[in-house]
Amino acid sequence: MPRVLIIEARFYDHIADGLLAGATAALEAAGVEHDRIVVPGIYEIPAALELVLRAQKQGTIRARYDGYLTLGCAIRGESDHYDYICTECMHGLSQLAVANGLALGNGVLTVHNEDQALNRSDPARKNIGGLAARACLRMMDLKRELKQ
Repeated sequence: MPRVLIIEARFYDHIADGLLAGATAALEAAGVEHDRIVVPGIYEIPAALELVLRAQKQGTIRARYDGYLTLGCAIRGESDHYDYICTECMHGLSQLAVANGLALGNGVLTVHNEDQALNRSDPARKNIGGLAARACLRMMDLKRELKQ
């Protein structure tokens, strides 16, 4: 059975709850098992993914994942911090996905305010968690189709 690792940033718990609910519903509907690890914020997501990939290569964890799903949220504040954090998270995820041929679904929200985050994280509205899970599933299918 296919297995996905969810790496979830819980800086905003109430937003993370919606993202996770949408993502797990999509994975369960597709019959895909999943594990989850939690990190403090979106900046830590690429480092956590790299640690998992290293542990898999070294054989220090048994789990093998067919896909990876990242969830979290950054809300713009009054300083430049938001820009740096968002850029580094997205760049890090992109680099890891390309360099390692990962089936990655990215459900990290980068928004201007809490209302936008709530709208996008709510499974009954934009459901970005569910959309990211379906993107991950499609990339897993593509890897199988290309025999990667």
